[in-house]
Amino acid sequence: MTENNNGAELNLEQILRTLASLPQTPSTGQQAQEQQGFVVPELGLPQFNPESVSRSHSTTSTPLTGYDRSYDTILSSRPAPQHRPPIPRPQSNSSTPLVDSSTITEWKHGLRSVNKLASQNPAFVPTVHKLIKDQERNVKDWEAGRQRIIQDQVAKRENEQAARAAISLPGLLDKTGPLRTPEHEQEELNQYDQKVYRACRQMVELQSAELKRLAVPFFGVRPDLMLPDGGDSINSDDEVPRYASEETEGKITKKQLSELQRQMLRHLVDMYGD
Repeated sequence: MTENNNGAELNLEQILRTLASLPQTPSTGQQAQEQQGFVVPELGLPQFNPESVSRSHSTTSTPLTGYDRSYDTILSSRPAPQHRPPIPRPQSNSSTPLVDSSTITEWKHGLRSVNKLASQNPAFVPTVHKLIKDQERNVKDWEAGRQRIIQDQVAKRENEQAARAAISLPGLLDKTGPLRTPEHEQEELNQYDQKVYRACRQMVELQSAELKRLAVPFFGVRPDLMLPDGGDSINSDDEVPRYASEETEGKITKKQLSELQRQMLRHLVDMYGD
């Protein structure tokens, strides 16, 4: 037992002498490894463990020079870095991009663009169909409201006539005219028509904004492509009048734009209406 202790102390003394003979300033890599609990490569020794010192008297001491990589299990098990190819980005389903609808000023280009838009945007057709249905419902409601006013006028006129006929006192109503006159009834209809007109304008503005959001051609044309009304124009494709001057190539007037918008609306109704 004493012999074993002397061997352990002797072996420990050899290790301490060896450590004392090494340079006092280790490299940065050595400091990092010691701080992280890694082995010291130059010694080929793991971290200090009393049990390993007591067992070391019966084994051949590890050479003090050279690097025993069997101790460095972390680095030896780490795979070598490999080059990874970049992750491919998802590609669009369409082979060709859509043309900016704000730059389209000809019917043939607008027709081609809206047909392509309908085939690539799954929300296009349902949205247009809803706009058409909403407009039809509004028009029916407005017409029904006007008819109700006319029916109310007829009923009120008949009631007034019956009330006047019921008065038997002669001369009592000679100087008092009827309240339900044609002028009065027409004024009521005019007031209702003004309300319908304002509601219709609001509907058109909302629908135009929605068509612009859908990138429908002729709704949202760039302001720099607009020309004042008037001047000589030509019809380049038998559909849209165009200015002949090179300076105005690709530009249209507000009147021409309105015609294009109406033509596009008719096309949408024909394609996606009932």
